[in-house]
Amino acid sequence: MAILANCRFDPMQFAYLKSRSTTQAVLLVVEKLKQGLIEGSKAGIVFFDFTDAFGRVDRKCLLYKLAKDFGITGKLFLHIASFLLDRMARVKVNGHYGDWVSSMFGTSAGTNLGPLLFIMYLHDIPKRIFPKFADDLVSVAVDSDILLIT
Repeated sequence: MAILANCRFDPMQFAYLKSRSTTQAVLLVVEKLKQGLIEGSKAGIVFFDFTDAFGRVDRKCLLYKLAKDFGITGKLFLHIASFLLDRMARVKVNGHYGDWVSSMFGTSAGTNLGPLLFIMYLHDIPKRIFPKFADDLVSVAVDSDILLIT
């Protein structure tokens, strides 16, 4: 995992990374809005939250991005590919467990590696959508012309 920590993560991603927090992400949004409103501009904001985002990751696409965009190759790549293959999952509700089922998609959010892989999967979301906190994304627009915000 230390090697993955050296990857150039999106500076607007605040989840699961050392020295980044929800507070920083919220302050970024508040400051952008505040500055625009002080200047007399209009502001618009859209919040995105994807349902079961960790569970919907296309693993082949993720592996492609890891190699192409992050330069992960060799033993680390093979280790990650092995981690993603032949996954099984089950649900726990009130202390009761469901049956094990084969998991064809996802990054296994309940693991240490899964969330890092997830934010690597989302790294190429358009730069105008920020800040990012895993699958919680924000798009802030501030302009004097309301038509440029909508």
